[in-house]
Amino acid sequence: MVIYGRIWNQVEMRTRIALGSRLNTADAGGFDQPGYTVIDSVWCRWINAHGAEVWEAQAQGAIQPATVMIRYRSDIDVTWAIRKGTAWFEIVSLDDIRELHELIEMKVKRVVAG
Repeated sequence: MVIYGRIWNQVEMRTRIALGSRLNTADAGGFDQPGYTVIDSVWCRWINAHGAEVWEAQAQGAIQPATVMIRYRSDIDVTWAIRKGTAWFEIVSLDDIRELHELIEMKVKRVVAG
């Protein structure tokens, strides 16, 4: 498959992530605490931002920005989150590449508690 003028190799999807939806729960004081419930585990291509992208992302408030590519899913949207290891990442944007319903490219940033 050719994407963005280059041949796409499925072997590049070698990072395992969990897709989850947001689930707010109340803590002991009655305040809402953000949480996530895992919906599925998938393979992805994970590329951390580097070079000038990092400075641009930090200027916009993104922490540990990355680009993630997975196989197309019709149910995913920007209210979902991604878990890589023990860290959760918010989905900033979604792109159904060329609207072919084959791959989704996501821009993500790390969720920081506080």
